[in-house]
Amino acid sequence: MLLLPLPKKPKTCVFRLVPNSQSYVSKANNASEIYDLEGAYWEFEIEIANVPEKDALTLDAFMASLRGQVGTFLMFDYRREQLDKSFSAFVAGANQDGNTLLIDGLPVSQTLAVAGERFQLGDGSAAELKMLTKDLVSDAFGRANIVFESPMRVIPFDNTPLYFKQPKGVFRLADNKQGIASARYKNGIVISWRIKGREAF
Repeated sequence: MLLLPLPKKPKTCVFRLVPNSQSYVSKANNASEIYDLEGAYWEFEIEIANVPEKDALTLDAFMASLRGQVGTFLMFDYRREQLDKSFSAFVAGANQDGNTLLIDGLPVSQTLAVAGERFQLGDGSAAELKMLTKDLVSDAFGRANIVFESPMRVIPFDNTPLYFKQPKGVFRLADNKQGIASARYKNGIVISWRIKGREAF
């Protein structure tokens, strides 16, 4: 699966984890009931600025090849690339579910990542992007319990890899009207082009 081929690093990048909670407010007394449902998803909005039109055409062609919301691609948060995190890890044991995992293969006895940082579970079309909700601290054997949101959608196999450097997720375009036609131009330069996407699952 291909990464969204941006011509340059975005001017702005907003990545947001959207919970799937629903609320009901009683008309009788304004009491509220909140339902915590499965299905949280990531969404992003990026802005590409000051790019020659000829350099942006490859991205436009790729987006056209997606056929709107049909196709999927890999995407990462350009504000949280975590390029200093060259380590990886593996799921330690089968039949793990929810929002915690026992993992191994880590550098030993270290705080390797802090709450709010990201990791990628799995590869290719099965990749899931997750956010740590507790610091990741390895023990003397290179093992750790990793705690994150959103919960896993598929129970991973033993030895499924986790990546912490430039972690990615699988996305699709937010709607069928994305493309260079919506960009602002001046003298053959794409001044501003906003692209929106949503996690695909």
